[in-house]
Amino acid sequence: MIEVDLHAHSLFSLCGLHTIIELLQYARDKGMKGLAVTDHGPLLNGRVNSVFFERLKDPVEGIILLKGMECNLAEKRGVIDFPVQFLQFTDIVLLGFHHNIEKGSGKKVYTDMMISALENNPYVDIITHPNDPVYEFDFQAVAEKAQELGMVFELNNSKLLLNRVDRSKMEKMILICIKAGCRMALCSDTHALNELGRDDFLIPLIEKMEIPEQYLVNNTASKGFQFIEERRKIKEGFKIEE
Repeated sequence: MIEVDLHAHSLFSLCGLHTIIELLQYARDKGMKGLAVTDHGPLLNGRVNSVFFERLKDPVEGIILLKGMECNLAEKRGVIDFPVQFLQFTDIVLLGFHHNIEKGSGKKVYTDMMISALENNPYVDIITHPNDPVYEFDFQAVAEKAQELGMVFELNNSKLLLNRVDRSKMEKMILICIKAGCRMALCSDTHALNELGRDDFLIPLIEKMEIPEQYLVNNTASKGFQFIEERRKIKEGFKIEE
């Protein structure tokens, strides 16, 4: 089980099935220590609101709510859809390719888009489902950039659960991350309660690939919270242009 899960969707995402309270209650009852609710950004019609970021404070006793967003790349180079006015209230920022981006543009285009987005938005913490077969990019180039900026690649349990990724390419990605010194995060990418906190498809992969402990940022609860604090310093130092 992922004790501090860094990727979950509520009803505020069009793909989520449950309220934030339901997610937190289920996670607590399962024995989890923290849960990041990371609904989609505006480009995927995520219902972003100030109440969640500015006012909601650990509404379920016994588990820590981490506030975040799974952002989307925009077509314009270097732009993502994170509303920076909420950055001071945000614990975790995810970024990945989604269907708002045109398909079939090729690996070079998607690599350039991702690297530009990471350089221009240093508060991004996790690159989500980087082995998505629809938007393939150069693992080596992006892993090196992520390592340089202190960001991490996601190991996504739900993509394996639903058989939506090529396992051999995922293994290749992991080897490249290790070679580049790029760390990885275990995430459920929850849309329904039965996915929450699950790592059952990741653990065999981690064991097979013999991923060293230091390359996993949240394989324990303490490391997960430590990663959040580490990245918080980056967010505090980010200058919002007027």
